[in-house]
Amino acid sequence: MKSKDIEGVRSPHEDSCASNEQLALKAFLGFIKRQERETRAVRVAKALAEDCLQRLADGKKLAMYNSIQVTEMATDGVVPEKPTAWLAKVWDDLEKRLNQWELGLQDTARQAGSAIYARPRKSQGAGGAGNSSSFGLVFLPVPETETDQPASAPGSITYFRDLTLKPAFWIKPLVHAGFALKGWRRAAFVTYGLGGMAAVGVVLAGLWVVVTTGWSSIPVAGIASLIMLGAMVGGIGYALLRPFWRLIDWRIIMAPDILVAIRERCVQLEAGKEPTEGGNHVRVIRLVRYSGDCPICGEKVHLQDGGREFPERLVGRCDEHPAEHVFSFDRHSRMGRPLR
Repeated sequence: MKSKDIEGVRSPHEDSCASNEQLALKAFLGFIKRQERETRAVRVAKALAEDCLQRLADGKKLAMYNSIQVTEMATDGVVPEKPTAWLAKVWDDLEKRLNQWELGLQDTARQAGSAIYARPRKSQGAGGAGNSSSFGLVFLPVPETETDQPASAPGSITYFRDLTLKPAFWIKPLVHAGFALKGWRRAAFVTYGLGGMAAVGVVLAGLWVVVTTGWSSIPVAGIASLIMLGAMVGGIGYALLRPFWRLIDWRIIMAPDILVAIRERCVQLEAGKEPTEGGNHVRVIRLVRYSGDCPICGEKVHLQDGGREFPERLVGRCDEHPAEHVFSFDRHSRMGRPLR
């Protein structure tokens, strides 16, 4: 396949750069392969990275591709009737995903020991014959972090964070880009927890007063109904408020099903500190999914509630061997060790 770059022999400096780019491309492909669904946008990104990685392995320079070439790579040669229009639509979706993937791509490259990370790019053409847009990859520096990434021990697992999750439709406007606890959002978050607890307390107290003061005049069936109503209110309040208090205590919990789309699974609700432009930090609540590759069998590992065996903990369980391949989870280092 021909590309817009001229193939040639690389200099020693170019060989060194190519080695760094290969590491970044392998990290990028690792991130792409962990996506739950292989959409057309994912296939385009994967095809670009695989072709660029192969060129570097063959000692060639990186290239830019036209829409027909990219479409051929992404569709295994089965080119649609209008490849340019097909790719334009897919690329718009890919751009949206790249904005969501940004932190995950940086994390993956950082944990792979790379100082740069790969990102697909589009160079807009001037239009007309011979001036069409070209597509390729660009390498960007990985932002520095405040803490050093520890080296992984033999048998340990490295977790990667995925932010490309679909929240439930009713809460999407609030958590799609993260719910930063500042301003009115902080007030709303506190009001939900304290106000909800107060509301449940008032209802239960009111029912208690009704039952105790009217004990002799209320029929037995009425008292039973009030007790059942109180139990129902208490149960609903517990179910709605428990995630609030657990998130405050533990900073990360399994996300309640009501917050995520039906097709999503193994999703966490995380309240992490993130830097602001002024050099300060703000706590941001996000829907995330931490996953990794099982060091024993190579299958995917997802976080789940520890249950009775590992109370108040999230543990990684292998999708293929969930009972035996179990790992701890450290949110700071994003690493884990075998628990069995």
